[in-house]
Amino acid sequence: MDLTTLLADPNARTILHERARALAGRDRSADVATGELTLRFTLGDEQYALPATAAREVLRFETVAPLPAVHPAILGLVNVRGRLLACLDLRPLLGLPATKPHPAMRLLIVSAAGIEAALLVEQVLSIQPEPITLHLTPAAVAGHSASWVRGVDDRLALHLDPEGLLCDPRLTATE
Repeated sequence: MDLTTLLADPNARTILHERARALAGRDRSADVATGELTLRFTLGDEQYALPATAAREVLRFETVAPLPAVHPAILGLVNVRGRLLACLDLRPLLGLPATKPHPAMRLLIVSAAGIEAALLVEQVLSIQPEPITLHLTPAAVAGHSASWVRGVDDRLALHLDPEGLLCDPRLTATE
C-alpha cells in the first residue's frame, strides 16, 4: 500500500495524523542517550565541568614562571614541550580565595577561540558523555555571574564555557 492510498482512507489518515502529533510533541531530551562529552574536575572541594572537546591534555603541575602586573588569576607561564602557556587559577575569577600551587595539582590544557592555556586544577575526575541539564546559579539570578559560567548541573557542578573564559577581559587587562 502506498502513501496516496493510505491518505485516501479516512481511518488511516486519522491514525497517521495522531502519530505525527505525538511524535512532534515528544520530549527529545530522552533521545540523547549519551549527551555532551564532559570533563569534570575539582578546585578545592567543589566540582566543575567543561566540554571535553576543549581539553587537550592533563599534566602534572611542576613549576610556573610568574609574570608582573597581571590579574591574580594568571599565575604565570608554564612550559609545555617548548610552548609557553598562561597558567590560570580560576579561583580569583570565581571570587574564591587563591591557593598556593602544589605538586599534587594538575594542569588542564584547554583550547578555545584560538587560545590555549593551562588551568590549575586539583584533580580531573572524569571524561564521559553525560546528559546535561543546567540551572541558573544564584549569582546569575542576582546578576553577578561571570559570562562564561553556563550554569550548575544536578550534581552541583559548575559548568564553564572555555571560549568565554579564555576571552574574559580581566585576563588581558594589566593590574
